[in-house]
Amino acid sequence: MTEVACLDHVGIVGRDLAAMLAAYRRLGFLPTQPQPLMGRDASGVAVSLGQSSAHLVFERGYVELSAVETDSPTHHLASYLGRHAGLHILAFGVDDLSAAHERCIAAGLRPRPVARASRHIGYGKRHGEAEFEWFMLEPIVAPEGLLCFVRQVTPQLVFQPEVQRHTNGGLALSGLYLVSAAAAEAASRIAAATAGALLRSATGARVELRDGWVECLDRADFQRRFPGAEPPPAPSLAGFCVRVREPHALRDSLCRSGLLVRPTGTGCWINGADAAGSLVEFAG
Repeated sequence: MTEVACLDHVGIVGRDLAAMLAAYRRLGFLPTQPQPLMGRDASGVAVSLGQSSAHLVFERGYVELSAVETDSPTHHLASYLGRHAGLHILAFGVDDLSAAHERCIAAGLRPRPVARASRHIGYGKRHGEAEFEWFMLEPIVAPEGLLCFVRQVTPQLVFQPEVQRHTNGGLALSGLYLVSAAAAEAASRIAAATAGALLRSATGARVELRDGWVECLDRADFQRRFPGAEPPPAPSLAGFCVRVREPHALRDSLCRSGLLVRPTGTGCWINGADAAGSLVEFAG
Protein backbone atom coordinates (compact mmCIF):
# COMPACT_ATOMS: atom_id res chain seq x y z
CA MET A 1 0.00 0.00 0.00
CA THR A 2 1.31 3.47 -0.89
CA GLU A 3 2.28 5.49 2.18
CA VAL A 4 0.54 8.86 2.49
CA ALA A 5 2.92 11.53 3.79
CA CYS A 6 2.19 13.60 6.88
CA LEU A 7 2.87 17.27 7.57
CA ASP A 8 6.19 16.97 9.40
CA HIS A 9 7.16 20.63 9.79
CA VAL A 10 7.18 24.07 8.24
CA GLY A 11 10.00 26.61 8.39
CA ILE A 12 10.39 30.36 8.78
CA VAL A 13 13.63 31.53 7.17
CA GLY A 14 15.49 34.79 7.65
CA ARG A 15 18.74 36.34 8.81
CA ASP A 16 17.83 37.49 12.35
CA LEU A 17 17.04 34.50 14.54
CA ALA A 18 16.76 36.66 17.69
CA ALA A 19 13.95 38.68 16.10
CA MET A 20 12.13 35.50 15.04
CA LEU A 21 12.40 34.09 18.56
CA ALA A 22 11.06 37.31 20.08
CA ALA A 23 8.07 37.36 17.71
CA TYR A 24 7.06 33.78 18.45
CA ARG A 25 7.57 34.08 22.19
CA ARG A 26 5.18 37.03 22.06
CA LEU A 27 2.64 34.72 20.39
CA GLY A 28 2.90 32.32 23.34
CA PHE A 29 5.24 29.71 21.91
CA LEU A 30 8.12 28.06 23.78
CA PRO A 31 11.05 27.84 21.31
CA THR A 32 13.94 25.47 21.84
CA GLN A 33 17.47 26.84 22.20
CA PRO A 34 19.06 27.58 18.81
CA GLN A 35 21.42 24.96 17.44
CA PRO A 36 23.54 24.83 14.26
CA LEU A 37 22.17 22.54 11.57
CA MET A 38 24.72 20.02 10.35
CA GLY A 39 24.95 17.92 7.22
CA ARG A 40 26.96 14.79 6.47
CA ASP A 41 29.56 14.50 3.73
CA ALA A 42 30.14 11.35 1.68
CA SER A 43 32.27 9.84 4.47
CA GLY A 44 29.70 10.61 7.16
CA VAL A 45 31.61 13.51 8.74
CA ALA A 46 29.44 16.35 10.10
CA VAL A 47 29.73 19.62 8.16
CA SER A 48 27.94 22.92 8.80
CA LEU A 49 24.94 23.73 6.61
CA GLY A 50 25.38 27.43 7.26
CA GLN A 51 22.25 27.92 9.31
CA SER A 52 21.05 27.81 12.91
CA SER A 53 17.57 26.83 13.96
CA ALA A 54 15.21 26.87 16.92
CA HIS A 55 11.95 24.91 16.99
CA LEU A 56 8.37 25.17 18.20
CA VAL A 57 7.65 21.52 18.96
CA PHE A 58 4.13 20.11 19.32
CA GLU A 59 2.67 16.71 20.05
CA ARG A 60 2.50 16.40 16.26
CA GLY A 61 4.77 18.38 13.96
CA TYR A 62 6.85 21.46 14.59
CA VAL A 63 7.72 24.90 13.24
CA GLU A 64 11.37 25.63 12.47
CA LEU A 65 12.79 29.14 12.93
CA SER A 66 15.95 29.18 10.84
CA ALA A 67 18.61 31.83 10.24
CA VAL A 68 20.81 31.41 7.17
CA GLU A 69 24.35 32.48 8.06
CA THR A 70 25.99 32.33 4.63
CA ASP A 71 25.65 34.36 1.45
CA SER A 72 26.55 31.40 -0.74
CA PRO A 73 24.24 31.19 -3.79
CA THR A 74 24.51 27.39 -3.60
CA HIS A 75 22.85 27.17 -0.18
CA HIS A 76 19.64 25.14 -0.44
CA LEU A 77 17.56 28.10 0.81
CA ALA A 78 19.32 30.84 -1.17
CA SER A 79 16.82 31.10 -4.01
CA TYR A 80 13.92 31.45 -1.59
CA LEU A 81 15.51 33.80 0.94
CA GLY A 82 16.58 36.00 -1.98
CA ARG A 83 12.92 36.92 -2.42
CA HIS A 84 12.06 37.83 1.18
CA ALA A 85 12.28 36.57 4.75
CA GLY A 86 9.34 34.45 5.84
CA LEU A 87 7.73 31.04 5.46
CA HIS A 88 9.81 29.04 2.98
CA ILE A 89 9.95 25.39 4.11
CA LEU A 90 7.23 22.76 3.71
CA ALA A 91 8.43 19.34 4.89
CA PHE A 92 6.45 16.13 4.47
CA GLY A 93 7.17 13.22 6.76
CA VAL A 94 7.44 9.60 5.59
CA ASP A 95 8.73 6.32 6.97
CA ASP A 96 9.89 5.05 3.55
CA LEU A 97 12.02 7.82 2.08
CA SER A 98 13.17 5.72 -0.90
CA ALA A 99 9.57 5.09 -1.97
CA ALA A 100 8.76 8.79 -1.68
CA HIS A 101 11.83 9.63 -3.77
CA GLU A 102 10.78 7.16 -6.47
CA ARG A 103 7.22 8.53 -6.42
CA CYS A 104 8.53 12.07 -7.02
CA ILE A 105 10.71 10.86 -9.90
CA ALA A 106 7.72 9.13 -11.46
CA ALA A 107 5.69 12.33 -11.16
CA GLY A 108 8.42 14.33 -12.92
CA LEU A 109 9.18 16.42 -9.83
CA ARG A 110 12.99 16.21 -10.03
CA PRO A 111 13.96 15.32 -6.46
CA ARG A 112 17.54 15.91 -5.41
CA PRO A 113 19.54 13.02 -3.91
CA VAL A 114 18.81 11.91 -0.36
CA ALA A 115 21.02 13.64 2.24
CA ARG A 116 21.56 13.33 5.98
CA ALA A 117 21.40 16.13 8.53
CA SER A 118 21.52 16.46 12.30
CA ARG A 119 21.24 18.88 15.18
CA HIS A 120 22.11 18.59 18.83
CA ILE A 121 19.24 18.08 21.28
CA GLY A 122 19.98 19.40 24.76
CA TYR A 123 16.44 19.77 26.06
CA GLY A 124 14.22 17.35 27.94
CA LYS A 125 15.37 14.12 29.57
CA ARG A 126 16.97 12.64 26.44
CA HIS A 127 20.00 14.39 24.94
CA GLY A 128 21.94 13.53 21.81
CA GLU A 129 22.15 14.11 18.06
CA ALA A 130 18.81 14.16 16.27
CA GLU A 131 19.32 12.56 12.87
CA PHE A 132 17.31 13.13 9.68
CA GLU A 133 17.29 11.77 6.16
CA TRP A 134 15.77 14.12 3.61
CA PHE A 135 15.54 15.29 0.03
CA MET A 136 14.14 18.40 -1.61
CA LEU A 137 12.50 19.06 -4.95
CA GLU A 138 14.33 21.26 -7.43
CA PRO A 139 13.22 24.92 -7.03
CA ILE A 140 12.18 25.07 -10.68
CA VAL A 141 9.41 22.52 -10.02
CA ALA A 142 8.53 23.89 -6.55
CA PRO A 143 8.53 27.69 -6.97
CA GLU A 144 6.37 28.27 -3.87
CA GLY A 145 9.10 27.29 -1.41
CA LEU A 146 11.46 24.53 -0.39
CA LEU A 147 9.29 21.41 -0.61
CA CYS A 148 11.02 18.43 0.90
CA PHE A 149 10.52 14.99 2.40
CA VAL A 150 12.06 13.89 5.68
CA ARG A 151 12.43 10.72 7.69
CA GLN A 152 12.91 11.36 11.37
CA VAL A 153 15.54 8.82 12.43
CA THR A 154 15.38 9.81 16.13
CA PRO A 155 11.87 11.19 16.82
CA GLN A 156 12.21 10.31 20.50
CA LEU A 157 14.79 13.11 20.81
CA VAL A 158 12.80 15.72 18.91
CA PHE A 159 9.30 15.29 20.37
CA GLN A 160 9.81 15.60 24.12
CA PRO A 161 7.06 16.91 26.43
CA GLU A 162 9.32 19.45 28.12
CA VAL A 163 9.29 21.66 24.99
CA GLN A 164 5.59 21.19 24.20
CA ARG A 165 4.36 23.37 27.07
CA HIS A 166 3.40 26.43 25.05
CA THR A 167 1.54 29.10 27.01
CA ASN A 168 -0.80 29.54 24.03
CA GLY A 169 -1.91 25.91 24.37
CA GLY A 170 -0.41 24.81 21.04
CA LEU A 171 -1.00 21.10 20.41
CA ALA A 172 -0.26 20.32 16.78
CA LEU A 173 0.77 21.72 13.42
CA SER A 174 -2.48 21.39 11.48
CA GLY A 175 -1.87 22.73 8.01
CA LEU A 176 -0.29 25.17 5.60
CA TYR A 177 -1.66 27.78 3.20
CA LEU A 178 -0.02 28.09 -0.23
CA VAL A 179 -0.78 31.04 -2.51
CA SER A 180 -0.39 30.72 -6.26
CA ALA A 181 -1.98 31.98 -9.45
CA ALA A 182 -1.93 28.29 -10.44
CA ALA A 183 -3.39 26.98 -7.18
CA ALA A 184 -5.04 23.91 -8.73
CA GLU A 185 -1.81 22.88 -10.45
CA ALA A 186 0.18 23.32 -7.21
CA ALA A 187 -2.31 21.15 -5.32
CA SER A 188 -2.18 18.43 -7.99
CA ARG A 189 1.61 18.42 -7.82
CA ILE A 190 1.61 18.12 -4.01
CA ALA A 191 -1.01 15.36 -4.11
CA ALA A 192 1.10 13.41 -6.60
CA ALA A 193 4.22 13.81 -4.47
CA THR A 194 2.59 12.92 -1.13
CA ALA A 195 -0.09 10.43 -2.22
CA GLY A 196 -2.53 12.68 -0.37
CA ALA A 197 -6.22 13.06 -1.23
CA LEU A 198 -6.93 15.99 -3.55
CA LEU A 199 -10.14 17.87 -2.73
CA ARG A 200 -11.18 20.66 -5.09
CA SER A 201 -13.51 23.53 -4.20
CA ALA A 202 -14.79 26.75 -5.72
CA THR A 203 -12.02 28.72 -3.99
CA GLY A 204 -9.02 26.45 -4.49
CA ALA A 205 -7.86 22.96 -3.67
CA ARG A 206 -6.83 21.11 -0.53
CA VAL A 207 -4.55 18.09 -0.11
CA GLU A 208 -5.42 15.91 2.88
CA LEU A 209 -2.38 14.16 4.29
CA ARG A 210 -2.01 11.34 6.80
CA ASP A 211 -1.77 14.05 9.45
CA GLY A 212 -2.41 17.63 8.38
CA TRP A 213 -3.31 19.36 5.13
CA VAL A 214 -2.08 21.83 2.51
CA GLU A 215 -4.59 24.33 1.14
CA CYS A 216 -3.77 26.03 -2.17
CA LEU A 217 -5.50 29.35 -2.96
CA ASP A 218 -5.03 32.21 -5.34
CA ARG A 219 -4.20 35.59 -3.79
CA ALA A 220 -7.75 36.94 -3.96
CA ASP A 221 -9.27 33.89 -2.28
CA PHE A 222 -6.57 33.92 0.40
CA GLN A 223 -7.39 37.55 1.19
CA ARG A 224 -11.11 36.78 1.25
CA ARG A 225 -10.35 34.01 3.74
CA PHE A 226 -8.16 36.35 5.79
CA PRO A 227 -9.39 39.94 5.26
CA GLY A 228 -6.52 42.36 5.68
CA ALA A 229 -3.85 39.69 5.19
CA GLU A 230 -0.70 40.66 3.31
CA PRO A 231 0.74 37.50 1.73
CA PRO A 232 4.11 37.68 -0.02
CA PRO A 233 4.16 37.76 -3.82
CA ALA A 234 2.85 34.54 -5.33
CA PRO A 235 3.76 31.78 -5.67
CA SER A 236 4.58 31.46 -1.98
CA LEU A 237 3.98 29.66 1.26
CA ALA A 238 1.81 32.23 3.02
CA GLY A 239 0.76 30.88 6.41
CA PHE A 240 0.26 27.92 8.70
CA CYS A 241 -2.33 26.72 11.19
CA VAL A 242 -1.73 25.49 14.76
CA ARG A 243 -4.34 23.58 16.74
CA VAL A 244 -4.60 25.01 20.26
CA ARG A 245 -6.34 23.89 23.41
CA GLU A 246 -8.59 26.94 24.00
CA PRO A 247 -8.67 29.15 20.87
CA HIS A 248 -11.09 31.77 22.13
CA ALA A 249 -9.24 32.24 25.42
CA LEU A 250 -6.02 32.56 23.44
CA ARG A 251 -7.57 35.21 21.20
CA ASP A 252 -8.46 37.31 24.25
CA SER A 253 -4.98 36.85 25.69
CA LEU A 254 -3.24 37.90 22.48
CA CYS A 255 -5.49 40.96 22.20
CA ARG A 256 -4.46 42.03 25.70
CA SER A 257 -0.81 41.80 24.68
CA GLY A 258 -1.33 44.56 22.11
CA LEU A 259 -1.22 42.38 18.99
CA LEU A 260 -3.63 42.92 16.12
CA VAL A 261 -5.71 39.74 16.31
CA ARG A 262 -8.36 38.86 13.70
CA PRO A 263 -11.15 36.44 14.72
CA THR A 264 -12.31 33.39 12.78
CA GLY A 265 -15.19 31.02 13.44
CA THR A 266 -12.91 28.60 15.29
CA GLY A 267 -10.17 30.87 16.61
CA CYS A 268 -8.07 33.73 15.32
CA TRP A 269 -5.11 34.68 13.13
CA ILE A 270 -2.09 36.98 13.21
CA ASN A 271 -0.70 38.74 10.14
CA GLY A 272 2.82 38.10 8.90
CA ALA A 273 4.08 41.48 10.09
CA ASP A 274 3.83 40.20 13.69
CA ALA A 275 5.07 36.66 12.95
CA ALA A 276 8.35 37.02 11.03
CA GLY A 277 6.68 37.01 7.62
CA SER A 278 4.07 34.25 7.95
CA LEU A 279 0.39 34.41 8.74
CA VAL A 280 -0.32 32.28 11.82
CA GLU A 281 -3.79 30.83 12.35
CA PHE A 282 -4.88 29.40 15.71
CA ALA A 283 -7.81 26.99 15.58
CA GLY A 284 -9.59 24.52 17.83
